[in-house]
Amino acid sequence: MKCRDMERYITLFINDKLSGMRMKEFIEHIEECSVCFNEMETNYLLKEALLRLETDGSYDLHGDLMEKLKNTKRCVEVHEMITMIRRVVLICAGMALLFELVFVYAFYL
Repeated sequence: MKCRDMERYITLFINDKLSGMRMKEFIEHIEECSVCFNEMETNYLLKEALLRLETDGSYDLHGDLMEKLKNTKRCVEVHEMITMIRRVVLICAGMALLFELVFVYAFYL
């Protein structure tokens, strides 16, 4: 993913509207690119600071951002694991079906 794509994804991430492969690519890019990370952090801090002034919320904005990134990364990892498990189950089901077809065919010959 290129840095110029990040501008749109930063806003989607901050507003909890980014998902799937885009989320994975975004997290990977943000972890590697300090320019995009700083841009995301600035946008997040501005948005959250304004919201929290109105609601008297926590002011550890950087800590909250790091927690959001950590939780998002964990969700991406869980999603990838579920996808892998789903694929293994489908492969096993296909092999069981194939075995049964071969067994039934051999039994009736």
